[in-house]
Amino acid sequence: MSAQDRTYILEARSTDDDVWVLIEHDGQPPPVPWLLPDGSDVFQLIDDGHTERLGFVPRFVHANRGTRVGDLLWTTGDTKIASRRFLEALASIEATGYRTFPVDVVDREGRALGDFAGLAVEDGDPGKDLHFSNGAQFWAFAASGRVVDALTRAGVTDFSLAPRRETQQDTTSP
Repeated sequence: MSAQDRTYILEARSTDDDVWVLIEHDGQPPPVPWLLPDGSDVFQLIDDGHTERLGFVPRFVHANRGTRVGDLLWTTGDTKIASRRFLEALASIEATGYRTFPVDVVDREGRALGDFAGLAVEDGDPGKDLHFSNGAQFWAFAASGRVVDALTRAGVTDFSLAPRRETQQDTTSP
């Protein structure tokens, strides 16, 4: 099997050295459950990249002592945040299986932490370049070998990467 044919699992690094960001709303942690008036779960809408329904841009704030800013940021949940250069590498090969959405990512003083956007994987279809690795939105996701090659060629490597074992194949249908 060539590297192009392989599937990989990608996720944000989450050591103490890495920057972790947490969502906040109106300067505070959001309520749990966090629901829209129609009963929709705000966290799920963000995870799935359907933020146009929210009426605000999700805001993530640096929450730990870590100083290493990665190409994927650890959010302690299923929301994925990607650097602009990560997204540009995906766009350069016309990768499939994802959508992006606006987010604000700031330090504790409210200054931009970098150029980031939300990244939502669309579904579990292994025929797409990005797809679920666990049957649903999750902090880790599957990526094709051509995505990993494009990221590597572009020097976009500040995230955790592991080859997917055959037993990790997603069993959900698209």
